[in-house]
Amino acid sequence: MAYTEKIDDAEVGMNQILNAALKFNPDRFLYALQYKNWDERTIETMSEEVASSRLRLEKEYERLAAFAKTFNKEFATDKNDCFDTALVMLRKLRSGISQTKKIFKRFCPRARKNEIFHAIGQKPASAYEYARISADVYQLPLFSFEEFPACIGGLYHEMEKFFVILIKSIQLCKQVLKDEQDIKKDHKYCLYLFGVFKQDMLKQIHDIIMIIQPDSHYLTEEGNPAIASRSRYADDAAWAPVGFHQYDKRDVKLLVIKQTFDEKAESDLTKTEILLFGNDQEKVHTYRRIIQHFDELIPESHRRQVLPAKLIQMFFQYVGIQPGHEKIAASYFNDTYNASPNHKYATIGYTTINGYKREVLKDKDGYNQFVQEIRNHFLNTSSSYQMVVNRPSNSLS
Repeated sequence: MAYTEKIDDAEVGMNQILNAALKFNPDRFLYALQYKNWDERTIETMSEEVASSRLRLEKEYERLAAFAKTFNKEFATDKNDCFDTALVMLRKLRSGISQTKKIFKRFCPRARKNEIFHAIGQKPASAYEYARISADVYQLPLFSFEEFPACIGGLYHEMEKFFVILIKSIQLCKQVLKDEQDIKKDHKYCLYLFGVFKQDMLKQIHDIIMIIQPDSHYLTEEGNPAIASRSRYADDAAWAPVGFHQYDKRDVKLLVIKQTFDEKAESDLTKTEILLFGNDQEKVHTYRRIIQHFDELIPESHRRQVLPAKLIQMFFQYVGIQPGHEKIAASYFNDTYNASPNHKYATIGYTTINGYKREVLKDKDGYNQFVQEIRNHFLNTSSSYQMVVNRPSNSLS
């Protein structure tokens, strides 16, 4: 299997390479070697080449292992123009697979020029099938390694070490493929991954989304395959298993932007509210009401004429204001608070509010008491919707 070819059955090729590598053993090696008229220098040179290839393969395996840790935790893949996960995995082992094929070719019988190279019966065969080191039928050697020159044992051990790391690499690829298929069957987890993607993406483009035109061609079914696919399903839960690892990040990002615009068109949420709090109308309405009636959370012992900055910082952490959004959040808080006709206090700037960040993080008892006051004043425990009362995982730090 060559990387210069367009591979439609990469997983089949992966299995072929793995099966051939698993067949490698001393008996097949010595059987194949007896057909080669190699002198000691040729064998030593090949040992050096295999050792060098193994070092490159080990580095590729390390990169593959790091990639595998996060690949199936991401809803959309990046720069994946074929969406064949087996091929994506094999591309991570580009050098190692290329060297593997060269090794097997070295142990293939020589074909006459007028023959179809690598043919078994009527069916063309790859080097992995044709090489004598992976033969199903072979003659057992008459002698052991000890009776051959040392360079032969050296070559065997270098090849053995190469194939060990190759087998580990292919098995890791196959595990990633299995995990991907298992995730596609888990509709709830696919929906969760899509939700995480949406949340992270909106944080990244919060400035851009303010200036994107809702009627852009890229936000239409004709201009975006992810949007076209999503339009055929009733909701995100139904679409998420279909969309998992099927569209690149750019297309799914634009899908999320379109959903944001659509949700805004059907609600009274402002772009700023969507940016700060997301698209959940009930949640955002509750946040508005808390700000409009913030005086109810201020203790009677507060004697100053301005709002207590520490309590506002607690509110920011409670609703999960992201780093970099504090200035926008402070402006939104002040405008919303001032719009309430019965507010008692003067507002303060975001710099003063941010000054209490460390103190609030340390004051766990004070924060928990503040959350309890929110529950007492604003949360209806009989409601089907319950706000999170613990600090959000994405709170300020």
